[in-house]
Amino acid sequence: KGFCTGEAEQPVFAQGHGWSPGPFYYNGKFYLYVCSIDQKHRIFESDAPTGPFKCVNPDAINVNSLDAVPFLDDDGQLYLFYAGWGGIGIQYRKCSSPTKADGPNQSLKPCQFSAEDNGNFWTEGPTLYKHNGTYYIAYCGNDWARDSYQVRVAKGKSIAELKPQKTNPIIAKASGEWLAPGCNWIIVGPDLKSLWNVYHVRKGGGHERRLCLDPMHFDEKTGDLLCDGPTFDPRPNPAPPTYSDDFARKDLGPNWRVESGKWTSGAGSLKCEAAGKVRSKVPTGREFNAEFNLKLADTDATGGYYGVSLCGSDAGGLKLVVDVKSKALQLFADGSTKPLAKAALPAVFTLDVWHTIVVEKRERHITAYFDGMRKIDADIDAKGTAFGFVTDNCRADFGWCGFSNL
Repeated sequence: KGFCTGEAEQPVFAQGHGWSPGPFYYNGKFYLYVCSIDQKHRIFESDAPTGPFKCVNPDAINVNSLDAVPFLDDDGQLYLFYAGWGGIGIQYRKCSSPTKADGPNQSLKPCQFSAEDNGNFWTEGPTLYKHNGTYYIAYCGNDWARDSYQVRVAKGKSIAELKPQKTNPIIAKASGEWLAPGCNWIIVGPDLKSLWNVYHVRKGGGHERRLCLDPMHFDEKTGDLLCDGPTFDPRPNPAPPTYSDDFARKDLGPNWRVESGKWTSGAGSLKCEAAGKVRSKVPTGREFNAEFNLKLADTDATGGYYGVSLCGSDAGGLKLVVDVKSKALQLFADGSTKPLAKAALPAVFTLDVWHTIVVEKRERHITAYFDGMRKIDADIDAKGTAFGFVTDNCRADFGWCGFSNL
């Protein structure tokens, strides 16, 4: 797509070096955290992932730093994790907003290591992932130009308790045509359930690098995060979801049935006026992972709700909705006015921008995430397989949706 900032607006980085952009979507805006050889981080902001991006903070971290990545915790607290030049190691701080890394600087000393036991403790490239209440941080070192460059992982029940897991390194290769794997990102695959490690390797004897992709999984006994790599041969594309829809057509299509209200489709979203319910004709399994993208279209609304219907059957089902007045995520049984579970959303969030709800159903247990924050855990005896969208007393738009059966 070309320069995301545009050449004319590109801030001048020291000696022309700007690297390791950390992307982040937060409350309707896209952000990039970019470091430079001058040991400073610049934060860029845009309304779209392809830009144009504008620099909104030219020196976000007031200590020497590189490789910054943001992390949004379940309670809505924002963090920025980064490395320090000269072997200072992995550090982090709380942020009052995506553009302000204004909390006190804190170090994760247990994450430092010397790959060759030579006293070189340069450690970099942090990336965060949270799974079932455990924090995982992957980091690499010591020097990308050395054959011993590798990725290790620390885990803990809190950020302050992060310590190296027993299984380390998770990827390392010090000989062969391609070696020195590092600087990884942990991502969820398009099937909404697989976990992948994206990283680079270097060609032996030079500085040429290439991108690699390998599956990740958790050890059932230890809970350690593992990687099925490194590998250097072509891999099949990660699997798509069982079913998905992007509403790029002008009509609802053959897979949807309107049960009430007025619904229209087009330009990547499904829209409803005032109140209604639409249901997919494609059923989920009894166990699944699903993703739904949605936003409030009625900026004047002072009440009502909008969201998704789940596990629908002739005997009823569930509604997972955003309550407009209280700005809370709520889970209801169909026909009930008392929520089975509810969780407040961050006060700074606005509802008239795109947000994502992810639902995981395992047997009787339902876990719901809002923009990656784990918000609802509930044991529900819901055996239906129909899903759809609902609104009440407000207008809402619904974007890409999909699910994968387990």
